[in-house]
Amino acid sequence: MRHILILSLFILGTLGAMAETHEEIVLTGGPALRFMEHGKGAVSHDVYWFNFVDASVIRLQQLKSQLPAGDILTWLVYRPGYAARSEEMGMDLLAQIAAKARQVGATLHWFNTKEELIAYLNKGQDRDQVKITDFDYIGHSNKACFLFDYSNTIDTMSVAWLHVKDLRLIDDDIFARHAICKSWGCHSGEMYSQWWKDHFDVAMTGAIGKTDFAHGGLPELSNSDGRWAQ
Repeated sequence: MRHILILSLFILGTLGAMAETHEEIVLTGGPALRFMEHGKGAVSHDVYWFNFVDASVIRLQQLKSQLPAGDILTWLVYRPGYAARSEEMGMDLLAQIAAKARQVGATLHWFNTKEELIAYLNKGQDRDQVKITDFDYIGHSNKACFLFDYSNTIDTMSVAWLHVKDLRLIDDDIFARHAICKSWGCHSGEMYSQWWKDHFDVAMTGAIGKTDFAHGGLPELSNSDGRWAQ
């Protein structure tokens, strides 16, 4: 009887592992308004409104090319930033983002607040069965915050962010053990990565120093003394 019980538990464990799927997520922050940044010269942010979107699409394409069958590719985008830039430019940028999501084969989820983002990370999928195996943040940041809004509502300031202290609001078991996480924004490796590892027990690569999206692809380190760190 003991052998039968052990065999039954083994079979159930195997079936559970087989049933588990994974999610790969790209999280994208919003751009500055040109009204706020015009005239700032070399330090002007987001002259090209799609800096973060183009980099996100490249990363989504990379993930899609190696996505295991049955896994989920998700694109989370901060809607208010692009809605405001749409109004400023007189173009429907939201529709363009939705079209890019369809082209790359990603499921697009807009979020308007950090609470909506946290709710998706915690409960957007059944986290008992769907663990996150890849997470990329592409947007403005400083060492303590993902800045979803920057110089969009208030000049050189943010009204929407995910601070390191907000990480405690996210369940600590949403990631697979082998998950790969990276913040492509500025300064994340100086604090955010450490808090991330402490909370999730998963490393996150972040930049020591600034990153540069101006060349149109995935961002590069801005300065020769910059580096990526966990």
